[in-house]
Amino acid sequence: MDLKRLVIVLVAGFLTLLAYANVAAASGPFSYQPEVPEKLRR
Repeated sequence: MDLKRLVIVLVAGFLTLLAYANVAAASGPFSYQPEVPEKLRR
């Protein structure tokens, strides 16, 4: 494996972890969750 491919794989892995961290932070328990209207509840 040459150096260029290794750098690409490492950068892609880092960006993937960063994306997962952002999704986890955005969907955490402290995020904004509006009240659901009665008509939309089952």
